Amino acid sequence: MRGGAGAVNRGVNRIAPTVRGVLLDASPGRGRITLTIASDKGLQRATVRASYRLHLTPAKASAHELAQGLQQDWLEAWVEEWLKPPWYHERAEIVVVESPDPRILAEAARGLEGLGVARRVNTYPGPLAEALWRYKLPPGYPVEAGDGSARLLEEPWSGWRPPPPLRVAHVTAWSWHGPATLLETPRYYTVECNGEIWKTEASGEVLDLLRECTPHIVVARPEDRAHLPPFREGRWLWFDPTANLVSPRGLLEWMRVSWLPYTIAHGAPIGKILTAAEARRAYRRRLIIDPQTPRHERFRPLQGLIAHDMAGASRIPRPGLYWGVVQLDFTSLYPSLISLHNISAETVDNPYCNGTNPAPDYASHKVCQSPRGLVAEVLRELVERRAQAKRAGDKEASEALKWILVSGFGYLGYRNSLFGSIAAYETVTALARQALSAAERVAESVGYRLVHSIVDSIFVQKVDPEAPPPERLAQMIHSKVGVPLKVEAEYTWLYIPPTLRGEGAVNKYYGALKDGGVKMKGIMAVRSDTPPIIKGAQTAAIRSLAKARSPTQWPLTLKEACERIDNYKEIIATGRAPPRSLVIEKRLNPEAQRSTPWRRAAGQAPVQPPKVRYIIAPRGKPHPVWRGPPQAYDTSYYLKLLQAAARELPQCPPATLNTSRQETPPNPLPLLL
Repeated sequence: MRGGAGAVNRGVNRIAPTVRGVLLDASPGRGRITLTIASDKGLQRATVRASYRLHLTPAKASAHELAQGLQQDWLEAWVEEWLKPPWYHERAEIVVVESPDPRILAEAARGLEGLGVARRVNTYPGPLAEALWRYKLPPGYPVEAGDGSARLLEEPWSGWRPPPPLRVAHVTAWSWHGPATLLETPRYYTVECNGEIWKTEASGEVLDLLRECTPHIVVARPEDRAHLPPFREGRWLWFDPTANLVSPRGLLEWMRVSWLPYTIAHGAPIGKILTAAEARRAYRRRLIIDPQTPRHERFRPLQGLIAHDMAGASRIPRPGLYWGVVQLDFTSLYPSLISLHNISAETVDNPYCNGTNPAPDYASHKVCQSPRGLVAEVLRELVERRAQAKRAGDKEASEALKWILVSGFGYLGYRNSLFGSIAAYETVTALARQALSAAERVAESVGYRLVHSIVDSIFVQKVDPEAPPPERLAQMIHSKVGVPLKVEAEYTWLYIPPTLRGEGAVNKYYGALKDGGVKMKGIMAVRSDTPPIIKGAQTAAIRSLAKARSPTQWPLTLKEACERIDNYKEIIATGRAPPRSLVIEKRLNPEAQRSTPWRRAAGQAPVQPPKVRYIIAPRGKPHPVWRGPPQAYDTSYYLKLLQAAARELPQCPPATLNTSRQETPPNPLPLLL
């Protein structure tokens, strides 16, 4: 059995003729792996022979004695040399055990650990993923399989490639308020497939439509699936949009990066995807992956701990209206700094290397520059891959890679991270603060004024007519920091709302873009738990403000924006708001203790969904949507929400307030309804 990839080409019973398509999923079995392939005919399956491996570090006997003792009919064992954590500067002998039956391996591992004879290492992300790595069968890439053999039709590449053709269908069950909940009978269903949308009231017809369009993946919430009649599984793969941060094509990009099959990658946290990519690189380098590796912090006095254990940089801006603002964003700042400075758990404060301190004014850690750190190398490839996807216009792949890169920094400081350390985390935050401060100094030195800066963005105003254009400023900062920047947005005006304490909100702003449209961040109009009517009111007001292209036009547009808010106020106060515009959606938090409307609404349901949707009825009583539209709603509650949204807008002059009854637009809510 030893020899790895050659086992793929051995004969097995034929399940299907030769299948060509995109490898999506894989499941283990005794002596085989069953592959699920997206072909022109839909999902097809083929089987290849496979064996599975277990890695052990001996506890009582030598590695060679343990390997010799494990030799049996269904087991083969041998000794290999791998590099030992945490610094990977010395070799250690581990025992590799191989069997065609994964259950035998699991039983052997439990027995050996129970007796204290050996301990498992390299357990992440599991025997199936390790087998796919060994047999060079990466999910998300085209393969040809049949008669017990499988081969790649396209070599997996570290960079981005165009997504393969996949047929994706969308199924939604609808009620009076929107997508139906588990506790109500849908009024109708929609099926979107192959560029067409069908509407039907019969749940059985949904399955007929899906069989006709033969999708590879069907996007549907658990609530949508629960309303469908029983059907034979296996015709397509289900995709739950409530359990994934990315789209189906984004998930495919995650699979390509991590080599995890669909059923493992679907619904997985971002850290699992990133750690799988890092683990695969560790396997290639023969670095032992041991969750029990100690990564202790060195002793520091309290003053030093306070000085260096800090988050990334952000400023508290002055609230108000700013004209002619430019927003510059670093491109993947934290991952780029990790790659640029070779930051990884084994490179920071390594006692076997005379490293250098890349941020002497912000942290006391030293970083080795050779060899390349594991985390630094993986993130460098992901940064380049995302840049290629963005240049090609693949927004779904770019967004999926962005999520991984965001987690790449956070997992450095996560206590259960296999490849992280607090020292590495602190070094990155120090470098980020240094980079942002350097960007601010460069901008101010060439004729710009700093308006705001947060994490990886700076907002500046040109105050010197001779100041260089924004694109040139970005190049100057790039030369200073080493990380590229882009002009993310140019605002005709930018507004930073005040907090209740009177300071500028750190993570809230909005403004009118020079090339048209508006950009909003952090305010109620873009929050998922804001009811549609409040979103509509605030968005309508901001779009009125966006008509101002100069300070002289501002008073008129401000008056129009205030009148918009007044119109919505009258609709809410007179009880004329459509019920579905009042629905509030909250994600359940099992750890929350205090009584809240969403907890009381969830308490009325016989089953607990991950989210609850409700309307506030008179006297503040939450009315779950599955009970049907309420007879009335609590006008004072929604007026308070509207007031909160109005506080995020510039203050209305007293003369513009609507004190007399004016004609209300017949339908001021089409924006979100």
